[in-house]
This record gives sequence, structure tokens and C-alpha cells, in this order.
Amino acid sequence: YATITNTAGCESVLRLEVTANIEKPLPPTGAATQTFCEIDNPTIENLSPSGNNINWYDSNSATTPLTKTAALVDGKVYYATITNTAGCESVLRLEVTANIEKPLPPTGAATQTFCVNDYLPNSPTIGDLSVTGTNVLWYNSETSTTALNSSDLLVNGQSYWASQTNAANCESALRLEVKATVISVPNAIVSEPNQTFCEAFNPKISDLQATGNVIVWYDSQTSTTPLSSTELLVDGENYWALNTDAIAGCESTSRVEVIASITTVPPPTIDESIQTFCQVNNPTVADLTPSTGIEWFNSETSTTPLNNTDLLVNGAVYWAAKTNSTGCISAVKIAVTVVLSNPGTPIIESSGEEFCIINNPTLAELDAKVSANNDGAISWYNSYPNGIELSLSELLIDGKTYYAIETDINGCSSVSHLEVTVDLNACDEYDIVVYDGFSPNGDGINDTFKIENLRELYPDFKVEFVNRWGNLMYSYDINKPDWNGRLKGDNDIAASGVYYYIIHFNKDNRKPIQGSLYLSR
Repeated sequence: YATITNTAGCESVLRLEVTANIEKPLPPTGAATQTFCEIDNPTIENLSPSGNNINWYDSNSATTPLTKTAALVDGKVYYATITNTAGCESVLRLEVTANIEKPLPPTGAATQTFCVNDYLPNSPTIGDLSVTGTNVLWYNSETSTTALNSSDLLVNGQSYWASQTNAANCESALRLEVKATVISVPNAIVSEPNQTFCEAFNPKISDLQATGNVIVWYDSQTSTTPLSSTELLVDGENYWALNTDAIAGCESTSRVEVIASITTVPPPTIDESIQTFCQVNNPTVADLTPSTGIEWFNSETSTTPLNNTDLLVNGAVYWAAKTNSTGCISAVKIAVTVVLSNPGTPIIESSGEEFCIINNPTLAELDAKVSANNDGAISWYNSYPNGIELSLSELLIDGKTYYAIETDINGCSSVSHLEVTVDLNACDEYDIVVYDGFSPNGDGINDTFKIENLRELYPDFKVEFVNRWGNLMYSYDINKPDWNGRLKGDNDIAASGVYYYIIHFNKDNRKPIQGSLYLSR
């Protein structure tokens, strides 16, 4: 009951009767644990119950309600009140625990390769992408909300994004990125479907010609067993080329046919199985016979022909193969043994180069001191090679070098020549001869005073003639004639009588000698 007191301090006699009505609204009802999917970005508004009369708090005593857009936190407890029509909010609150499902994305290779040939007559699709997961969905971007159809064709180089959905029907917020590599290998290129090979070269599968990445050969269009690269080709056989990708191993969609033809060339005809050449001529492969339409090899199994400029080797066996207009050679080779003839170097006897100039030796005397190495004929030259052949009657010259070669019955000359430098000073058994006089009367007999062997043995000599009083009558050396009985050789005639000579040898330290002579008129 209520009274009122006025300004004069007087209280009302009558009282207002009031009955108190306490509103006690019950809290809202709902599941104590509520599950949400992370991908849906759940907020307060998604809690149940919801409505205009529901307020949510982050604690049981909080007085500030949460906004409807506040994000839910996994494992957090939220508190709900309800306000009735009288505007009274429930004292008790509904306690709800938020459970946020966070499924992981599926797992799988980040790059996946597809060979178009493996899906013929179709092409690889989304359904061919391979990951580990449940209820997998594929998207064309990380944020797309529209899943791709499993029948959508894969695009080479395109990235695709996979999610999975767990038992709670929640889709993973994170997605696995997979890049698709779609390989379409072009067919092998065969510029010549009819390919010709030489039997002699034992053509193999590896010799077939086709252009591509990695070519694999089969014996039929449908065979699944590739041929070995070392397998020999068969004449007239069909072979099929398949182009493959070297990295992924993808194959071309079809095979290209090649027909192999094997050319056989008959062996050559060789008249001489042993062929002889002069070694001095430096014979080469080009000198072997026959030379036309022939290739030469250093062994029966060699496939590399020798160069025409290769020098022949004595005793070596060379193998001839016949060639045809297409460049093929005979499978059978014929052997030829090479003999290089070299009569050897002539042999000179010990000290055979020594002669005495007094004897006026000739080349024939030198030749007599030289013997043939292999019973051949010996020839002499003034130089070798490119010298002039000398006559055996030619006089030898002191200090000059002569060159001898031997020629055998095959007409082959020595590879190494003999060099002989002549010494005409081997005159130890000879000496000068001085006569006791001369008669310069013009009868052609003893008209000059000649000292035998002086000019030959002592070319640097000097001779002086004096009369009985020591007066010089005449002197001469190698460059002047013998004394003719005149003063100084061309003046007054010397009178008959005794004169004296002095001989200066100027060689081997021989001392001068002197003597007398009688000049008779």
C-alpha cells in the first residue's frame, strides 16, 4: 500500500493498493553442443535458437550481448537469454558449446600428367584426377563455389582445386591444388617411307629414320612389344614408328609405317692378292688396284673406309669392298697384302771415300768401293733427291759429296741414299819428284822445269829460283805456270848454267827444301 506526503508534511489517509507481479521468463532451449562447418564461416547468428528476442553472451554474467556477425570460436561456450512480450529478459541462460568442424583437404600429387593416347577415343577429364579423400569436389580456383563436373575435360597447364567432405557433411575450407599436364604427342615424321640400307653395314632397327622425341619401333601396327635397337633389319619388312615423350613416356596416337629394303653388292674382283710398291715413292691407298668403284678398309669387319691419302704399310693386309652408285659396299671384302720394296742403302767399304788426287780418280773408282745391299744396280747423283745422275767417268772432286742409290729388279730405289764426301788427300805413299835440270829450247821436250806431284800434293806451295849470286829469277804458286827459263817468266832468256830452287810446301808443317838444277840451251 502506498501513501503520499505533501509539501506541508501531511501524509494521505487513503492508500493505493498495488499487487506485485514478478515476470520470470524461462531461458531459451536448444542443443547444448552445436556443430558448424569452418567453410561456412559460422557466426552468432547461426547459433540455435535464434531470433529477435534472443541475446547471446560470451559468459553467464556478461551484460553486453554479442553482435550477430561475431564469428564463432571452436570449443567456446556461448550463453543465450530470451526476452518475453513484457520486455523481461530471462535470468537463466542457455549454455551452448560451439563445435567447428575443420576437415583437412585431400592429399595427392601436386602435378599430374595425362597422356592423351591412354584415353582414346576420349580425352582425360576431371574424373581422372587422382587424390586421396572422401566426397571429393573439384573447382577451377581456390575460391570458386561452383564445383566442376567429373566429365569436364582437363586443360593442359590448368590448376584444379580439390576439397573433401567429412562424415559431418562439412567440406574442407582448404583445398589441394593440382596442376594438370595433358600431353598429346605428335606422330613420328617419316620423310621417306621406303628406306634403303646396305647389307654390308648390317643395318639395325636403330638405322631406321624417323623424326620425333623418342622413337620406338614395332613390327606391326598393333604390337605391344617394341623391337630392340640392335635387331637386324629384314629386307622387305614393314616397321612401325611410334613417337614417345622422353619424360612422361606418353605415346603418339598412331604409328607411321616404314618399308626396309636391303641392297646387296657383289664382292670385287682382285687380280693380284699381293701388290708390290716402291717404298721410296710413299705409296698410298689410292695406289692399290683396282681403284675404281672400290673402298679399302684396314680389317675385314671395319666399316670406316681408309682415306686415299693414307700411306701403305709394308706387310699390312688391306680389304677391298666394291661400291655401287648408291654408296653401298659389298658385304664380302677381298684381302690384298702389301709389299713395300726397298733395296736398302748401298754399302761403302771402310775408307772407301779416300783417294789420292795424283791418280786423277773417277767416279768409277768410287763405285768400285761401294756394294749393293740387295744385288741391285747403283746410280750416282750430284745431289739427292732432284739431282743429276753422274757418269762413272767423271773425275772426283776433293770435298765434294756424291749420292748413291740402289735400284732393285722391281725398279724400286733406296729409301735412304748413301752420301759419300770424297777425300783426295790420301797420298801418303806419294811424294814430289824434282828433276836435275831442263832444256827450254822450244822443242816441246822439258821446256819447263816441272816438279812432279807438287801441285796435287801441296796446293799452297811456293817455289823460288835464284842464280849463283842469289838473284831471284822466277817464283810461282798454284796460280802460275812452271818456270820456262826466262827472267820472271816473260823477260830475258836465262843463260845456260846452274841455278838453285827453294820449295815451300805450306802444308803439314813440312819444312822447305832447296837444291840445284842445270838449265841447258
